Amino acid sequence: MRRTITLAAVVIGAGAPAFAQTGDGEWEVKAEATAVVSGARSDDPLDPAADGVLGSAVLEISRSDTLENGLTLGWLGSIRYERDNPNRPAFVGALGGCPAANPACPGVGSGALSPIAPATGLAPAGTPLDEDGFLTVEAAALSVNGPWGEGVLGYDVGAASRLDARAPTVLKRVSAFSPGLDPTGLGVTRARNDVTGSSAKATYLSPRWLGLRLGASYTPEADTRSADFDPDFTAAGLASAQLENVWEGAVSFARQFAEQDLRVRAAVTYSSADAGASQPEFGGYEAWGAGVELEHDGWTGGARWLTSNNAWAAGNGDYEAWEVGLVKEVDGWRVGAEAGWSEDSLSGLEGHSWLVGVSHDISHNVTLGVGWTAADTDIPVPTGLSFGHRNASNDGLLLELTVRN
Repeated sequence: MRRTITLAAVVIGAGAPAFAQTGDGEWEVKAEATAVVSGARSDDPLDPAADGVLGSAVLEISRSDTLENGLTLGWLGSIRYERDNPNRPAFVGALGGCPAANPACPGVGSGALSPIAPATGLAPAGTPLDEDGFLTVEAAALSVNGPWGEGVLGYDVGAASRLDARAPTVLKRVSAFSPGLDPTGLGVTRARNDVTGSSAKATYLSPRWLGLRLGASYTPEADTRSADFDPDFTAAGLASAQLENVWEGAVSFARQFAEQDLRVRAAVTYSSADAGASQPEFGGYEAWGAGVELEHDGWTGGARWLTSNNAWAAGNGDYEAWEVGLVKEVDGWRVGAEAGWSEDSLSGLEGHSWLVGVSHDISHNVTLGVGWTAADTDIPVPTGLSFGHRNASNDGLLLELTVRN
């Protein structure tokens, strides 16, 4: 956190003289808060439904100025308070009962530690977390935009996230996949090709030529927690790959076909990294992702896919995930359905989840959503000389209220 604040101060200081040159920009402040009440309930630590109201609040400050040479200098700062599922803050956690001490279960360092899957931040065993709420810096970055493209330096998401194509979601923070807030506690689908979160990085995005845009990012160390992912998560009895020298690349295509009232967006993403962990079980990380979005006559549909080797040197720890969604928007109403599926050979987790719901813009500042969400996950447990699975499932009605300035 200290390095984040220091970089933010440097970014502001570097941008101030340029702002003074033209003075044509204005500071813009955005604030949004979401509260979620869910009917999903469970008393089983291996079946961790949320208890109580979940919530998220974000404050974003931004500014852009066009300089005399035609370049646009921008600054973005964002902080978020999140109260997610106490057992699964920032998506990560221990989800399973297959301890590394059992030779049949996944283990690191002669079976002393359970591995954390880098693609998700989930481990097959460990002490359940219990975190009430936390504050994160989501962004503190300086950008320069010109005819040659855009460069970004600081704490922010990388090129693979910026140029990604993804399935639409019905609600603001609750989803069947890559959720911001997870009432069921059993969401294991994360097809977002992002193992760095908002860690400090340098990013370049090209101009868009004939619908195509290229991007690349470099992150020295994946060590900064965001509200939706913690790449540096660890806990007692767990081992992390400690990814460093992370490279991300992406190719994006976006095109509006006016005569057909059709908008198409597609992307292919790639990421690779070194494992900084001392355990030989961890090796180089590699992940491929792809996605597509289609919009027509108020309908939006999309799908996203990810495959990753989870930085597991033995070669049998792959993770694969799919996300799909279909949404219809009309007169301030948003109705749709979404689903996700994933399988993790490293942690032994396999699950699927779905959500159907509707949201309505009561006013420009208030959105109310209601939905039914369900998650079904096979959790690893030891069974004699091998490890098997115990099925866990949660479902329930949920209400989501979002207020913005």
